Amino acid sequence: MNKPIPKLEPLVDNLKDLDIGEFLKSREFKRYCIKAGLDDYWRETYNRVEKTRGFFSLGMDHEKYDSEDTLILVMNDLYENYHNQFFNFIRDFLYTFSQWNKESISISELIEDLELLNCPKETLEFIESLDSHKIIAVPKSEIPLIIDNAKKLKNCIDKMEKSIEDSEFNLTLTYAYSSLEGIFKAYIEKNVPSKKDESDLSKISKIVREDLKNHFQENDKIFPEPMLNLIGTITNAISNARNNFSESHFDKTSDKWLAEFTRDCVNSIGRLIIKFIK
Repeated sequence: MNKPIPKLEPLVDNLKDLDIGEFLKSREFKRYCIKAGLDDYWRETYNRVEKTRGFFSLGMDHEKYDSEDTLILVMNDLYENYHNQFFNFIRDFLYTFSQWNKESISISELIEDLELLNCPKETLEFIESLDSHKIIAVPKSEIPLIIDNAKKLKNCIDKMEKSIEDSEFNLTLTYAYSSLEGIFKAYIEKNVPSKKDESDLSKISKIVREDLKNHFQENDKIFPEPMLNLIGTITNAISNARNNFSESHFDKTSDKWLAEFTRDCVNSIGRLIIKFIK
């Protein structure tokens, strides 16, 4: 097993605590290496580690441990021979990891380790901000089991989130469209069954919006009509985005901001409408 140089030991130990080996095996890390121009360097180092490993254990995930050893050699080499590039590597590496990782990560100890290495201030500030990237502005819609096809709808909403984690932003729009469609149809099935055969997304969003208005008016409840009108506005926007950018149509490439905004809009509408299905 390869060892980090003494100055890098605390940083390497904390990276291992994050189960970094699984990330090093991931498609996202391979993409990062290609974008950073490190793919050949990484592969050559990995092959060297693999060839010099002096053991084999049945059932052991050798790729994970070989990848961790490769990371140690790469970090040693960069720190000793390419000092400035080392900090750029750590910055971009942690950013990519934070996008891949589903859970929040502890940044404080990593910051302490990097401060000991005299890491540039702007790099430290950037890394400090990474954990905030895990915060989702709008909580995910929770689908009650009383809804027909609840499992299918929940799966679609989960895939919408997963597609963003995988940087498949066009696919996010497809799942967003399908999620809205499922939420509206669930509402109509329970509250407006006479309209359940309608399938056009813009039309079923209008059915839901008008039924909610009628519900409030019949119960003499004051409500902000422009907010309910947003159901139709947002639905049309998502429909147009899906038709021009999504995995289903392949016309253009969607950006992350559009995928995340679409996800948040779907969850906002979903959380509202589900309150009237329960």
